[in-house]
Amino acid sequence: MREGTRKALAFAGCGLWLASSLMPLFGGAAKHRVLCRGATFSGQFDQCFNDHLPVLELIAPLGALFLLFPFAVFASAVWAPDPGQRRQHWRLAPTTGAAARFPWYPLLCLLGCAGSAWLATRYPVDPVTLPFMAFWAIFAVWFAGGAAATLQAGWPRARG
Repeated sequence: MREGTRKALAFAGCGLWLASSLMPLFGGAAKHRVLCRGATFSGQFDQCFNDHLPVLELIAPLGALFLLFPFAVFASAVWAPDPGQRRQHWRLAPTTGAAARFPWYPLLCLLGCAGSAWLATRYPVDPVTLPFMAFWAIFAVWFAGGAAATLQAGWPRARG
């Protein structure tokens, strides 16, 4: 894979990270709109009519901004080529390369892939929720690609 493509994928991961903090708020509203379509208030609180305030959903973007730098370091470490093959300057990638932390980067990527895929399945299938399902599927594919890249970088060194 070309180095420019790898850098674009690392940068895209940071964008996905920031956008993922908005998914609980907007995705939750989309789920609510689908699940409560046509519901009328019966005098009792239920999942469609409650006094829920989305405090955590509103704070999540601040948490994502706070954790953006560690995630950018992770994304750069995952997508950067081996140090001897780098032609561009990778400021956030470790100088030792992804192979130095071989079992951890692929495991974190696989965990991110599984978590994103799980979040994609939590939406009811409806045209209103399809963009949110697609977002989580794209993030899962990003993590799966990162796992493949780090496995490719670290596997020969782990054997030898």
